[in-house]
Amino acid sequence: MPFFVGGASTFALLGLGVNATITDEDRKESPYWKQFIGPDKLNNVHPTEEQTVASTAIKVSSPEATGLQAYLDANRFSGPLPEAIAKSRFNDLLPAPANPEFKLAVIEFNVPGAANGGTDKGPNGHRIDSIPIANGVIKTGSSCEIIKYYDDKHDEFAAKVTDYDAVIVRINPGQLSQGTLPGTQKRFDDLMDSMISKNKLVWSSPRVQTSMGAKDALCCISGLSCGLVDTMAYYTPEELEAGFKKNCAFQPRVIKQNRGSAGEGIWLCWLQDKDYCKKYGDAYLEDTDVVKLMEMNDNHVEFHTVKEFLNFCVEGPDHPGAGTWNSAFPGKYLEGGREAGGQLVDQRLLPRIAEGEVRVLMVGDVVQMCIHKKPESGLSAVGGMSTYTYFLPGSKEYAGLEANLKKDMPSILKVLNLEGEPLPLLWTADFIPKDAEDGTPGVTEYVVGEFNCSCVGVSKFQAVCGGEKTLADVDDEGYFEACKLTDLMGAKAIDMLKAVKK
Repeated sequence: MPFFVGGASTFALLGLGVNATITDEDRKESPYWKQFIGPDKLNNVHPTEEQTVASTAIKVSSPEATGLQAYLDANRFSGPLPEAIAKSRFNDLLPAPANPEFKLAVIEFNVPGAANGGTDKGPNGHRIDSIPIANGVIKTGSSCEIIKYYDDKHDEFAAKVTDYDAVIVRINPGQLSQGTLPGTQKRFDDLMDSMISKNKLVWSSPRVQTSMGAKDALCCISGLSCGLVDTMAYYTPEELEAGFKKNCAFQPRVIKQNRGSAGEGIWLCWLQDKDYCKKYGDAYLEDTDVVKLMEMNDNHVEFHTVKEFLNFCVEGPDHPGAGTWNSAFPGKYLEGGREAGGQLVDQRLLPRIAEGEVRVLMVGDVVQMCIHKKPESGLSAVGGMSTYTYFLPGSKEYAGLEANLKKDMPSILKVLNLEGEPLPLLWTADFIPKDAEDGTPGVTEYVVGEFNCSCVGVSKFQAVCGGEKTLADVDDEGYFEACKLTDLMGAKAIDMLKAVKK
């Protein structure tokens, strides 16, 4: 497979049952339209005529106009596509504008030996959402190619990728370490960092992914509206023992490992057969005290002494002092030290987590959707089955959450030591409900339990990945709903580029 995907003559327009009306005013005002049929022919198209995007092309009554496909093949337009065209269905990559304002690329990677190049892809070897994301950029009047990174062709790729003003990295976490040359992930990350040093934009940069994705980001935001004030991180066995014995003696806690994404290594902790102390710091747990533990990946419950739990967290289940564990995962959460992501975060257990979490889907600084995830069983929506309810931005249910997030937005990158970096292009924040910190009755507040900006998927598109289905198999309703997101991504990418290029 070549590095680059493109070439207008190789891409057909497939409009599947979608109708769009282009007015005479659209034709006269649009530089695109003037280039399509020529300014001298505009008067030959009457105001009462409709132009319908149907099976394969736009058909017009004027004999001089030869259809959208002819235009696409000619690859001649400049500037944003008119709305009626931009809202049509495109199952393949649009051609680049003749005079793009900016040049962007979507970067993919195919896992060696994996079917389709990975479970996130279709039979053509591309992520299902890559074409809509790239087209979202192209619709703004900039160009966007889909390019492949190969671990054994790093230098060739590095020489070409600097031609772009910005890149959108769509590589799932861990893929660059599957069947690749040693050091591939670091070489790729270093290349992306070098792009940033040349005043290019990278979504999301290695620093942003690491800092926002790490669990100790929750400590950094503890002073913001979206944070939980009594949040702390442990990087050494001594810090873990001292902090856990003090905190869990006062109230139930949640201990979160830094690795994993499906609830493994996230433990809800309750003191068993012993009362909590009345004032924080008045008591410390003993090694022999018993704690009730629930792991969030499957909600299974275990009972262990404090010492057994600490040994499991540091040394794993095979340590002679760890007792017998039913967890399918190996503990050792501090392994490798801070530089390797070895850490545990300790937060107050919020009992209202049983009501579900609210995932806020963000494009840059814009809320695109709020998704309530209510667990069908157990205490958390992190692992197991959940019921999903979708809310548009501005919904009354989450107006307060959105307002606080907007207030925090200018500070999030600052407290994470990421000033100067752009916000991720597509990211999520999972919020947990709680009673008001000041005790005001009837007030619900929300705090972040996790950020994710590492190749967040577009669910309507990713639903068909991993087998023989392609973008064309996404039904029209799902396609156009998902394109609201990818078109917004394109628009925000250009907005952020304009801001740094001033």
